[in-house]
Amino acid sequence: MNTFNLPKKVYFKRGCTPVALRELSEIYHCKKALLISDTNLFLSGMVSGISKQLQKQGIRTANFFSLNGVPAFADIRNALSQAQAFQPDVIIGIGGGNPLGAAKALFLMANNPEYDFNNSDGIMQNVRADTGTKLMLIATTFSSGAQTSPLAILRNDKEKLCLLHSDFLIPEISVTDSDFTKSLTAKQVKTGGLTVLALSLRTYKAENSSAYMQSVLEEAIRIVLKHLPAAIAGCPIAREHLHNAGALAGTAYGNISHISHFHSPLYPSAEEKNTTNPRLEILAHNLGLDSIQSLILAWEKLT
Repeated sequence: MNTFNLPKKVYFKRGCTPVALRELSEIYHCKKALLISDTNLFLSGMVSGISKQLQKQGIRTANFFSLNGVPAFADIRNALSQAQAFQPDVIIGIGGGNPLGAAKALFLMANNPEYDFNNSDGIMQNVRADTGTKLMLIATTFSSGAQTSPLAILRNDKEKLCLLHSDFLIPEISVTDSDFTKSLTAKQVKTGGLTVLALSLRTYKAENSSAYMQSVLEEAIRIVLKHLPAAIAGCPIAREHLHNAGALAGTAYGNISHISHFHSPLYPSAEEKNTTNPRLEILAHNLGLDSIQSLILAWEKLT
């Protein structure tokens, strides 16, 4: 059986973050929020702006920002101690894939304190989310689509990368606000766009990729191919398009059971350059290209 799961609420307009935050007090009646980010984002002042708005709404805030790179289970356990003491009504992840993944893992660990995450690498069974705490994810980059996906990449206690996959990792509220992309460097934009493109193409051709998934992935691929050069050059409208493309693609990634390509390179492999995948033939045609080779060439030109 195929499913296509989405966050309950998805905000995807420039400047939408304040509106989404107001829901926490006006709709969900939250009193305490735990904000998860990385060190660089916290020092940039980006997190403090969100914290100040929440405080104006009568929501007490606490911050966990001791993250650098891919979060480790040890990081999540440290955050869990803070969460257990603070008892937040909502956990808010702010940033790219790493902080958002940490927020997801913390949310799941808080609901399943006895679950052995070290034995997880893929779809997790027998987990739950029933404490009443909400999960909100605010994306400041567009590389992973983590704000709309049920996935989190972490390092386990043996320093091995592992991927957690559960429908409970889909947030209650997802925010894709392109105002956050203004400060991204050209290199960050290029890497983010190529990540969306690579993951989308590889997910599109997967055997269990459904028509629903392919439709959103096709749009994400179309957007990246068209707008990445202008986004790298600093065009705010192009960056907004790419931010939305990442969110679109994220809705599809988690519906694939085999997702090892999350660790694959951003550029086409030798095998992909010579592929004859019929799904990609259809995709190339839908994009107005005459062959898979033209699609791969368009991909290569962006790398």
